[in-house]
Amino acid sequence: MQLYRNERLIKWNKFLGRLMMFGGLGASFAAVIIIFLRPSFLSLAFGLMLSGGLFSQLGTALHNRFGRSPRIDQVLDDSLKGLGENYALFHYYLGTNHALFTPAGVFALIPRNEKGEILYESGKWIHKLGKRRFGRSRKTLRDLERNAETETKELKKALTKKLPNHSETPINPLLVFYANDTTIASDGLPIPAAHRKKLKSYIRRIERRKSLSTEEIHHLASTFKIVANNTD
Repeated sequence: MQLYRNERLIKWNKFLGRLMMFGGLGASFAAVIIIFLRPSFLSLAFGLMLSGGLFSQLGTALHNRFGRSPRIDQVLDDSLKGLGENYALFHYYLGTNHALFTPAGVFALIPRNEKGEILYESGKWIHKLGKRRFGRSRKTLRDLERNAETETKELKKALTKKLPNHSETPINPLLVFYANDTTIASDGLPIPAAHRKKLKSYIRRIERRKSLSTEEIHHLASTFKIVANNTD
């Protein structure tokens, strides 16, 4: 499989996450000092504490996504390892974060980290959390279809811009649940979904349809001036 990864973006987001995380903590610490030494500047201290907390949270989210190993892109790489040269995976290049090109079509891979059972009933995606002494044992995933639609549109837009001749190539969303103890009830799902451990076999079973050839994928990569890292 051909792998294309935006290493520059990953490194920048990792650095930015650490900067925001520690900068936010520094601002909060400065706010505490101001409260003790200059109580008359309480409004300034409050503003620093509020902005520091926000920056620290945003930085932590960025660091968790790009600074920890394995990253989501690495999890997907490992799940699809062993596919042939007519498969390609683009990370952080084409509107959506993870774009997979296969003989069965083009997919916007949408990672999800819910733990438990995933099912679709009465027109809603349900996340069953298992038995709990306190709190709800199930919840509705209200953002799932909206996110899938957005990711698909963004991939379509980016692909049309780079390869105008493929503006009619169908783009499909594919949900990838990657938590170890997640199960998916596949009956009646309006959006294709697979667990990461079964992702490769799921892709291989899909009927072939209109997609990009290996040469066209190479041409697409050349527009970003990147070279593939092939996997076995």
